[in-house]
This record gives sequence, structure tokens and C-alpha cells, in this order.
Amino acid sequence: MCGRISQYRDPQLYAKHLGLADPLMLFDAADRRPGYNLAPGTHPLAIYPDQTLRAIHWGYCPDWAREQHLPQTINARADTAPTVRYFEALWKTGRVLVPADGWFEWRIETAAATGVANGPAQADAKNRQPYFVHLKTDAPMYLAALSSVRGAEPQTEGMGLVIVAASADAGLVDVHDRRPLAFSPDAARRWLDPALPLDELEQLARGACLPAGRFRWHRVSHEVNRTLNDEPGLIAALR
Repeated sequence: MCGRISQYRDPQLYAKHLGLADPLMLFDAADRRPGYNLAPGTHPLAIYPDQTLRAIHWGYCPDWAREQHLPQTINARADTAPTVRYFEALWKTGRVLVPADGWFEWRIETAAATGVANGPAQADAKNRQPYFVHLKTDAPMYLAALSSVRGAEPQTEGMGLVIVAASADAGLVDVHDRRPLAFSPDAARRWLDPALPLDELEQLARGACLPAGRFRWHRVSHEVNRTLNDEPGLIAALR
């Protein structure tokens, strides 16, 4: 799935790279800083069909789910979102993009442990190693997302966005069976089109995700595990 992203470039660059003709920044620029380790609960920038960029809470729980004390969700599966109650309406009318410079994955790896005095070597210890995944070109990508936030209305409890997850390609870190539904600019603009027929939207979600061959990834420091850490060194490759 997708539980941590980087979004550290100038917002104007995301808009220009996407080809927006007249973007409007609807957030307080004084409060924005580069985000190298954005987690659920933070407010990443989202791009709306009207070419506005807004800071939206990452996490969503509709009113009916809150009344039933159901948990907030941070991801939506591309194959089920069009028909499940949580996301059915958002799939049709709440599509947005989250520009990203990469995302993090964690893979269980084994690391040889040191021996003990006067005894056999310890068994290999399991290590949850973080990786940073990004495009080989280092260009931004656009993550498909769904948002319940509309217009200039205040964001109240339960409102926010979820990032759409697709089936993972073989060869892409191979840590989960899901990965973010990441688009190139052309596919991203189609995702935003409110007039896109539902059958074409389904085809887009199934076939337009950037393939594994477009990405590279590397091990990064375990400092990324702490969500309060947010600095450029978190995406640097371990030496």
C-alpha cells in the first residue's frame, strides 16, 4: 500500500510539469516546507480538476463510518474503490492528484547476527529495511487520490484524502502486493477530467500506472521510521 511519501519540490514546479495553464495555490505558502517524510495525518498538497492546489488532510472517514466507530482509512484499492461504500461517490466526483517525488516501502530482510561468547552464532535477525522509490529520471509523479474536501469549505473531522493503490508489478521492490497508482502527466490529466466516462476511468486505473521499469529504489536510514523526522537525508541512499 502507500503509507509514506516525499513531496519536497516547489508547488509551482508540480503545476508546470503537469501542464496546468492557470494553477491557483490555495494554501498558506508561509506554512509550507519541503516534505521528505509525509505520513498519514499530515497535509500533503493535492491538485484538483479546477487547477487549484490545496493542503489536504491524509486520511478519510465518512460520516456514516464515524457513527459506527469505524477506522479512518488512508488508501483505496483501485479494483474495489468504484463499488465499495467508502469510496463509490468519491471515485466518480472526488478524484484528485497528490504530486510526489517518491514514496517509501519497507522490506523484511535478514541480517547475519554476531556470535555469542562460548556458544553458537545467533540465528539471523529480521530487519525491516526502508527503501525510497522514485523515478529514474527524478521527475515528479502524480499519485491518484480521492478527496472528500470540496471548494473552500473547512476541513472537519473525517474529511480528507486517500491515495489509490494498484496491484504491484513484479520487480518493483517486491515488498507488497499493492503500490501507489502513479501516473505520468498525460494520464494524470485524464484522471482529473470530471467528464471521463467510467469505463475509460476503469481502463486508466488498470493500465496507465507507471511500470516498474521506470523506477529505481535504494535503502535509506531507519530514521525515516520516526514520522517526526523530516529532512533531506531521509531519502539519501545508505553507503
